[in-house]
Amino acid sequence: MITRRPLLVLALVSALTGCVSAPPSGPIVEYRPGSPSVTGKVPCDANYTLVTRNENGPRNTFGEHCFQKGQQLGFRCETDGSVTAIAPGFTRLLPPGTYAWEAVASSIPSERERRLCETRRHALTAVKVTAVVVAVAAVALVVLIAVNFRLDYM
Repeated sequence: MITRRPLLVLALVSALTGCVSAPPSGPIVEYRPGSPSVTGKVPCDANYTLVTRNENGPRNTFGEHCFQKGQQLGFRCETDGSVTAIAPGFTRLLPPGTYAWEAVASSIPSERERRLCETRRHALTAVKVTAVVVAVAAVALVVLIAVNFRLDYM
């Protein structure tokens, strides 16, 4: 039992340290006329905006939207040749042009905040795994005691 403790501590420490992705810079997903549908995953919890990226025209934004890490956003080509911006809870038919989903710089958490968030996620996973292991061990122990008790009194 004592030799297992260092292994459990090592497993817990490795689960808690995890890696933190760099903050997004530049477009998360970009659509250019004639390109196929494209989607991408949100790299971190933050606000994102849909922007026009036309070289000759003004840069317009289509509002700010809050997305969580791992959610999908992008552009879908329609059968009539138009393009639709897609995101969780958001779809918008767009006029011809170049578009991108970009992170709003002021909404991106600091590296320290992202590291804390990742640590919490890993710790929660470690707690769940530990709870399952303890529950299985408890059931096995109860079964062994019951079998032993039954054999002793038969």
